[in-house]
Formats: sequence, structure tokens, C-alpha cells
Amino acid sequence: MPKFIQTESALAELPSNLFDSRGRHNSFDIKTGVSGVKIGESEYDPTKHTPLDIDPMSTMSMITGMPYVRQVIPSRPIEANIILHNSKEGSRSDIFEIKSKLASTLIGEISRAMPAIRDRINCYVIGDDLELSQELLKLGANSIKDTDNPLIAATKTADLCMNGLAFIISDFERLPLQDVGHMFLRTVGIKVNHQYDVDINELRGRKAVLGVGGSREIRLWKDRDVDSFNEGLKKHDEVIVDRLKRIGISVARVISDKKETSGFSLNAADRQIADAINRL
Repeated sequence: MPKFIQTESALAELPSNLFDSRGRHNSFDIKTGVSGVKIGESEYDPTKHTPLDIDPMSTMSMITGMPYVRQVIPSRPIEANIILHNSKEGSRSDIFEIKSKLASTLIGEISRAMPAIRDRINCYVIGDDLELSQELLKLGANSIKDTDNPLIAATKTADLCMNGLAFIISDFERLPLQDVGHMFLRTVGIKVNHQYDVDINELRGRKAVLGVGGSREIRLWKDRDVDSFNEGLKKHDEVIVDRLKRIGISVARVISDKKETSGFSLNAADRQIADAINRL
């Protein structure tokens, strides 16, 4: 399985004291107790401690004969939900394959960055055409039925994002999260697009006409036609990204690249996702 080194590092640095259910396991507080990372011991004080706080295995207690208690940095579990959204309207099979690979890679990276025994990673697939890849099945992904309606898919996605850290993998074309009345303060939106959703420069200069819906056609040998169409794609993308940012989602971009064996650049995806996590 490929590794996202920067993503793993970013996950490890999330501060847990911001939200109870995610982030670095070590809080910035020090307290008396059994659960957590032990950083030392202190002498038992009945005005501050209870008898249950006494550590029977204390080294200092064995040396001095006096009761001691553990001083720990509290350990908190993380729950991470990975939500893979698919829409058959305008979607491509290769894009769904990229989404699946991203989901499986993220599960691996989050597993490495979340070593506590109580951590949980969940993967859900919502939307249209919910046939899971063998890789996702092995990872325990759950297919959520009856979510082909965009608003239902958005509502279910929002529910999954309210608990812990969430990653939404989608093109966000038919996922109207802005209409469900939630803020997504712990959510990374991984916007996955085909290269031609971003620009058609690769086709520029060909002696061919590109049909783009309705009666509109792009004459690829005409720079003015190509530039105008690219500008429209850019504005459309900016509208979607701005919409996601307004509801608190930190956006990462993954663009298909047929030159890469995985269908996308692993290094670019790693950098984008890590940067999005760091902005949370």
C-alpha cells in the first residue's frame, strides 16, 4: 500500500484538547490517574487524591514505604470517518477507482498515526452505484443504501462528520452540504476530479471539435475557444471550493493523471491532504 508520509505526520500533530474525539492522543494537561502516558509520580496527598489514585506498583513507594500516585498526560481516543461519495451522473469509472485508492491509502495512514487501542476508523460509501472494490471490502467499508438522492447523501454525510475527524472524498458536484445546516469544523474535503474537469489544455491544437453539452462545441484548434472554456471550468471549480470553505471544510485537491500507475500523483495528493489537515 502506498504511504502518505506528510499526511501521517499531519495526523500525528493534531492537538486533542481542541475536540474530545480526535487528534494527538496526548493532551496538554497533566493529571493524576492510571489512564494516560506516565510522566512521573508524586507523593500521595489525601487532600488532593483518593485512595484509588495510589499506584501499588510505584517505584518510589517501594523505596520510601510511602504511597505515591501516578502523574499522567491523559490519552484520548480518535474516531475517524472516511466517506467516499460517488455520483453516476457525469462520473467516470476511473475516478471512482481513484477515490477507492485514496480511501484505502488514508485508512492505512490514519491507522499508523492512531496507535491507541480505542481508536476507530470507519469507511462509508454513499451515493450511486455502490458496488465496493475488493480492497474496500477487505478494509471493512460499509455501503449506505438509498443515498442516490443528493440531499439525502448530503444529510447522511453531515451526520457522519459530526463525530470525530472526517474525510469526504467526492467531486462535490451532487453533494449539497451547504443545504443541511451544519458547520464542518473537523472535516477535510478531498475534491477528486478528472484532468479535463480542470482544463483541456492537453487537447489544445487538435483538429477536432469537442462537444460539451447541449449545442455547444469547442474548436480545439482555436485558442480563444479553449481559453474561454478553461476559464469557465476554473470559475465553476472556485464556486464549489468557496462553498465548501464557507461551511468550514478544509479542501484538498486530487487530479487524475494517466501517467501515474495509481491514476493520480501520490506526492501531490499527500501534500494536499496534509496541508488541509494542518488548516483544521
